[in-house]
Amino acid sequence: MKKIFSLCTLFAVALAMTSCSSDTEVLENEGYLMLGVETNASLMTRAEAPSDYSAKTLHVEVKDATGKICASTDDFANDTNLNGAQIILRPGQYTIVAHSANWDGSGSGFNAPYYYGETSVTVKAKTLSTAKVVCTQANVKVTVNYSNEFKESFARASTTIESAAANVNPRVFTMGQDKGSAFFPVGQLTATLSVTNKSGQGYSMTKEFTEVNARDHFILNYTVAPHGQQGGVTVMVDPNTNTYTYNFEVPRKGGTSLAAYTPNAWSTFAYINGKITSKKSDFDATQLALQYKTADANEWTTVAASALTLTGDDISYQIKGLNPSTAYVYRLAYNLGGDDETLSQETTFTTEAQTALYNGGFEDWYSVGNYSSPNIDANTKYWDTSNPGSASFNYVVSYPETSFVHGGSKSARLHAAYAVIKLAAGSIYTGQFGKVSGTSASLNWGVPFTARPTALHGFRCYNPGTINRGDQPSGVGAPASGSQDVGIIRVALMTEQLAVNNKDMSTFPNWDTDPRIIAYGVLDLTANDNNQWVEFTIPLEYHSLTAKPAYILVMGATCKYGDYFYGSDNSELFLDDFELVYGDQPTVKE
Repeated sequence: MKKIFSLCTLFAVALAMTSCSSDTEVLENEGYLMLGVETNASLMTRAEAPSDYSAKTLHVEVKDATGKICASTDDFANDTNLNGAQIILRPGQYTIVAHSANWDGSGSGFNAPYYYGETSVTVKAKTLSTAKVVCTQANVKVTVNYSNEFKESFARASTTIESAAANVNPRVFTMGQDKGSAFFPVGQLTATLSVTNKSGQGYSMTKEFTEVNARDHFILNYTVAPHGQQGGVTVMVDPNTNTYTYNFEVPRKGGTSLAAYTPNAWSTFAYINGKITSKKSDFDATQLALQYKTADANEWTTVAASALTLTGDDISYQIKGLNPSTAYVYRLAYNLGGDDETLSQETTFTTEAQTALYNGGFEDWYSVGNYSSPNIDANTKYWDTSNPGSASFNYVVSYPETSFVHGGSKSARLHAAYAVIKLAAGSIYTGQFGKVSGTSASLNWGVPFTARPTALHGFRCYNPGTINRGDQPSGVGAPASGSQDVGIIRVALMTEQLAVNNKDMSTFPNWDTDPRIIAYGVLDLTANDNNQWVEFTIPLEYHSLTAKPAYILVMGATCKYGDYFYGSDNSELFLDDFELVYGDQPTVKE
């Protein structure tokens, strides 16, 4: 059954006195709180539970709406001043927190469950209020069992449980020693069995547990595999009690076994991750190899051990030179061609597509009233410009150019203008213009996109003017009025479309820290290109190499600080031949 127990019931009754203020002040229409729980104000963060730790010795706190502690105890059951006593409180909302005392559960320990619970209660004047706090186990339980046949078949055996959490001590279950169950904070766990058979041969096997939640109980049962068999693993799950029972069959004679995990495949490369799940004591890492091929090929390409990265028992490698949108298969090998040749299972993966940037040459435009939009027709909503806002003041700041192009017959020409009372920067971006409200505009940045390019490549010609419009914004690095203007080109991969409003800077993302940003690249245009096309490449700096995007933003603007209506109304930017680059070495954000 689940490790759940009720800690207390809290009672509040109206009195003409108060606490959480002064001991002597008397106020009308106050209430009493009767505690059945406690809180611990001095938690100890340790790599293991204290030697005198008792999980059901409870610390309880009662806090008001401001977070002020109105009552607390480190041993509620034995605290006669609070257990059953009445605490005078002002009417209002209170939070009661209860947890195992003297430890915060962040470490590991044998027979060391950690309990936590909280609830809220409203204390009303002249009214009896009740609240019940239920504490549940907040860490993870691991039990290791060795069958009698296992004990008879092996001279020595031990299982080491390690947590991926920082500063958590591993726990060792030694065959023949009964220490009970071990408890760990929530997080990935690894179990490594090390055995020595009666012939003195030693070997080990490893199992990772990645889906680990509070109150989970992992039971690891080690038995002996039938003679001549390599053994295996079966799993039984009881969702009602969060119990996961793993039955491991261990061969009497050790061997090597390998696991090939699903790789992180991009369009032209794949990050491979595998593991040595069991090995003999004389294991020779130089005999490892990785093999891969297209799914329909007969011949394997072999990668020698010297090229692989081995960290403990983890194997990693980056396969390069793959074709996009292609199915591949790979496997790990040990002692290829030898008497004890071992192969992992074959794992199939498909590389990603190389999605092109629509209308990156800015050849397609169609008319919308008094301006043009950089799409083939009204049904294609990929690019947009600042025209929907500026055109309402009869200013067109983004339009197709036919007399100055890099490739094809058209380029995008962006020009800033002073639109009656504010600067209107010329801009073009993937996404949709929202609406105009006075001098503010709402924009939806990004269009659907799921590929992972490594850079944006293109051509630009920036002719900056002298900043002559608006007030210099503070705290953003904007140059002073009278200085040369700065343009910008940016590219971002995102998990969702970004809704921004140029009158509310809080709606703009922090490109370095916003969790919606998967990758980002920017080019500040600080030089005068003097009417010449200049080639550029903007690397995408990935915040995560495993997350995948749902949207892409590509944007160019004559005035970097145009969102603040600050810049030059003489700045001009030409853009042409934008394309996404799919390389084999993505840049990682530091």
